[in-house]
Amino acid sequence: MARILDFFLNLKTNRVCEKYPDHGLLFAGLEREETAAVQCLSARVSGFIQGIGKEYRLSDDDIEELICDCVTICLQKIKTKQYVFIGYDPATFVIEIAKNRVRNFRRNALRHETVGLENAQELAEEPEFGSLAETERLENLLQQLDPSCQNLIRLKYLDERRDKDVVEQKLTQYTTVDALKNHRSKCLKKLVELGLNASLLTR
Repeated sequence: MARILDFFLNLKTNRVCEKYPDHGLLFAGLEREETAAVQCLSARVSGFIQGIGKEYRLSDDDIEELICDCVTICLQKIKTKQYVFIGYDPATFVIEIAKNRVRNFRRNALRHETVGLENAQELAEEPEFGSLAETERLENLLQQLDPSCQNLIRLKYLDERRDKDVVEQKLTQYTTVDALKNHRSKCLKKLVELGLNASLLTR
């Protein structure tokens, strides 16, 4: 997520979430279906889910519905014990739900369409950091990288932005896809080293 840092530091989010300074307290509030906890969770995920929606060209109404649906699904899974707290941010769980719902929608829409070779190559050459646990751990590791590397990796693996779009929208200082990929490759090597040291990845 290029905007995930803003998403977590957003002043509105912080005000709504004052009662829930850590992940465990927020989860407990959601488990009790506290209105403030639901508002906190919605505030924490809304910015990122809006980014997902815009990336897939959803309407504003569809994005609002997506946010509500994903928060509701999270609450239902908590209620039925399908989602239990193991230390991760509930917002990360909701974001993963949103990603999966949008991807499924996109797959259905593209069922009878041809995927461009450029996109297929890009998907094949880059690893995925998609699971709930990996997303949370990746965030922790990213904090140890310089801001430029953080931004490049967030754009690709958390925001899931295409390199071409990143360059065209001038979301980084790089003016060509090749330059962006080269620098991100170096950043990924640093990230892998950090992951190895943290026993996140295995050789």
